[in-house]
Amino acid sequence: MSIPEFDPTSLSVDERLDLIDRLWLSIATDAERGDAHASAALDLNRPLEPEVLAELKRRVEELKRNPSSGIRWEDLRAEFRRKYG
Repeated sequence: MSIPEFDPTSLSVDERLDLIDRLWLSIATDAERGDAHASAALDLNRPLEPEVLAELKRRVEELKRNPSSGIRWEDLRAEFRRKYG
């Protein structure tokens, strides 16, 4: 399969970020369907970088201190479905 040629800089930053999201989600969907190449590309078993892990821990602690700062999973999922279909 050949990828159509286009200049990514012809897209706005938001459009490019949306394209990245769509591509990443399509690979994740393929991985969920059992595509070994997609699963390997995602490398879901890779350890988190220390900075990422520290940020996640910080956010958990913030949520424990201030539960109203978070949003419910159902609301987040609904927002994603509106945005990504």
